[in-house]
Amino acid sequence: MSRFSNYLKNLLSENNEPIASVARSIHAERTSIHKALSDERVLPYRVVHALANHFYLSPEERREFFRTYDMLIQGEDAWHNRAAVGDLLNHLSSLHFQPSLLHNNLSAPLSSFVVSEGLIEGEYAVRNMIYTLLRQEVHENMNAVFRLFLPSGIDLSAIFMQLWLGGADFHVEQFFWFPTSAHNDYSQNIWMLRQIIPLCLIARDSYHPYYFYEHPSYLSINPLNYYIITPRYLILIAQDQSSAYVHRSNQMIRLYSDYFQELKTNCEPLAFSSSDMTAVLEKYSSFTNPNGSFTLMSQPCFGRYYTPELIAKYLKCGDDCRSSLYEAATRRFSLVQNIDKDFYTVFSENGLQYFAETGILLEMPPEYASAIDPDDRRLLLSQLREDIASGTVIGLIARPSYLHLPDYLFLYADPDGNTIFDTTANYIYGVYYCDIHISEKSICHAFRDFFRSLPGSQLVYSQEDTLRILDETIKKCGGA
Repeated sequence: MSRFSNYLKNLLSENNEPIASVARSIHAERTSIHKALSDERVLPYRVVHALANHFYLSPEERREFFRTYDMLIQGEDAWHNRAAVGDLLNHLSSLHFQPSLLHNNLSAPLSSFVVSEGLIEGEYAVRNMIYTLLRQEVHENMNAVFRLFLPSGIDLSAIFMQLWLGGADFHVEQFFWFPTSAHNDYSQNIWMLRQIIPLCLIARDSYHPYYFYEHPSYLSINPLNYYIITPRYLILIAQDQSSAYVHRSNQMIRLYSDYFQELKTNCEPLAFSSSDMTAVLEKYSSFTNPNGSFTLMSQPCFGRYYTPELIAKYLKCGDDCRSSLYEAATRRFSLVQNIDKDFYTVFSENGLQYFAETGILLEMPPEYASAIDPDDRRLLLSQLREDIASGTVIGLIARPSYLHLPDYLFLYADPDGNTIFDTTANYIYGVYYCDIHISEKSICHAFRDFFRSLPGSQLVYSQEDTLRILDETIKKCGGA
């Protein structure tokens, strides 16, 4: 029995109301509800919504009721993957990268805590030791290099972000492992991006994540299977973080460093970073696929409407770069215009209004592109509205109570297994400061699946509401 059918059965039992009476009240077929209780039939969303209202479900009960329904519709593995992507986006939206919010005074006196060789027990003691040791190593070793293989319960992204934003100069290489099984729940892999993406954005070329596949049972053989290598220490860590052993032996540090370097040659980089705009546009061109494009950012993707004339009109860089950028942009957007199916653009209402009011394209560096004038804004929005209405473009506005879009990021995915994160003009260091390319197949599959699951879901507005918002926006565009 599915979670949904069990939940529905409990609702009927707790309320002690005959199915026939419920069916009459919500204008549904009695037999459809009977068959839903045994998973012989899937109720349409309208009926599920009516049932939630009929039984006066509280917000928490309603959330659980629809969660079990979504799991039934999508399958549990797919639901977990999509939920993980949504949680990742919400998490990234909550991050702040202002240095003033993450103080780190590297010249301040360090703690008197002394890291000595030997066994450390207790999760708090282990974590405190790691944080203190890392800070000491950054303070006392210029261009320190840290090599990490961490258990899932230890996330050092906050302390690394604090140090990098505070001006520290160090490098991190980190291994992540993905389980090997026929199971299609990739939510654990997506969860890792909560650490990886912020660190890539802040450190760029100073942070290098790698991944490998491993059977989970192998990692339980050694009680201290995880480790941190610093210039002066080797820390072996238990999977549950209850204990750790600190080595200060140069031989042990060298042994693990050599092992790390050897393993790295047999691992794949999880993310590549670049900040050259022309190179980024060329990469997008190489990945553009006529079979689909999936984009997500606060503003709509207008790429299919950028003509050579429009590009020439608003490109404003100097002669030394204008030619190469113009060629790269026209090549990229001419390919976008040939995408004939699965063209998704997910955006926010606030981002839409910002474009309508200012004409500023957040995915373009302000030194390279002028603001779009009101007439061209209305033209772009009208073309987008027409394509959404006809189904040529799947344009989706995120429902802010369920899905938050990080306004400093642009996300692109293609059908061939590429997922790319780029910074926008809202990022503290500007557009294309960091271009993160991920090609690990389970993660890319989860992102494409997430996009395809959005139409009709509670995470986005309906097509009718989306068109209404666009109509209102076009009327007010540029003060018209």
